[in-house]
Amino acid sequence: MPTFYKWLQSQIERDDLVGAFASIVGKFEEPQPPTRKRISPHMIWSSWLVEQNPTWEVINAFNTAWKEYQQETIPQN
Repeated sequence: MPTFYKWLQSQIERDDLVGAFASIVGKFEEPQPPTRKRISPHMIWSSWLVEQNPTWEVINAFNTAWKEYQQETIPQN
């Protein structure tokens, strides 16, 4: 299963909200988890995003991208 960052890299060519978000995020290094705590990837990304002081549009794009990532990469029962 690809990381969210790797998945975003494969979405850059899209002509929609997720593609725009992927293009912006691609300019940054992948957020790294703290070394002492086990934190979910969603929490790592959410925390990183908040540090960037995003607009509501960027938050919406992140939420849309995360939902698609989950649907595409996590097996559904």
